[in-house]
Amino acid sequence: MLAGLCLASLARGYSGFGFSAVLIASWSLVTDPAKAIAVTVLLEIVASIIQAFSVWKSIPWKRVLLLMGGAAPGMLLGIIVLTSLPVDMLKLILAIFVLVAAGLLSVGWKLKARANDLGTFAVGVASGIVNGSIGMGGLPVALFLTADGDSPAKIRAAVVAYFFLLDMLGLILFSQIGIISADTFSLAILSFPVLLIGMFLGTRHFLGATPEGFRRVTLIMLMGIAVIGTVRSLLS
Repeated sequence: MLAGLCLASLARGYSGFGFSAVLIASWSLVTDPAKAIAVTVLLEIVASIIQAFSVWKSIPWKRVLLLMGGAAPGMLLGIIVLTSLPVDMLKLILAIFVLVAAGLLSVGWKLKARANDLGTFAVGVASGIVNGSIGMGGLPVALFLTADGDSPAKIRAAVVAYFFLLDMLGLILFSQIGIISADTFSLAILSFPVLLIGMFLGTRHFLGATPEGFRRVTLIMLMGIAVIGTVRSLLS
């Protein structure tokens, strides 16, 4: 769990996304995904606040709000999935989803034309469903923004703002169904120093990163963890 937290924190500082995917995928190898999702929500909120000052001027607010408009109803559907599926099935879905999303990002999948407002809203719905069910709503958005041709810096700014709004909504909804508890806050507090150090080191790396390096580091981590999770779920 500590190793996963270190990798996730580096990814968050380096690229602005990948924290949820790396943390939840790695922690799900050894614990209940619901616990990982709950801690991730709290840490993502803190991370977004810390990074907000450095990306504020680059945030595409119209696109972020369109995504959020779709994510709100999507999360309600996702939470139904989270509370209905067995833990083993949830772990397998989680690992396969990460593998597919990271694979599409790694091959440089691009949209044929820039997405319109309706398309952006639809991505928000998908992100909300994924976030409510497996806590990885950032991956569909990162995949969408990358495929839509945005620069690494703009993607980073958009996901930082979007994550904050999405996770504040998640905090409210997950608290209502009992996923976030006093133990969740305790684990998040213990994880906080590692998050700060990892983000600091990751941010320093990001400042000198090329677009290719930006994608490669996070994707290698995600795909490696996803392969382990998929194999382990199929063999268990």
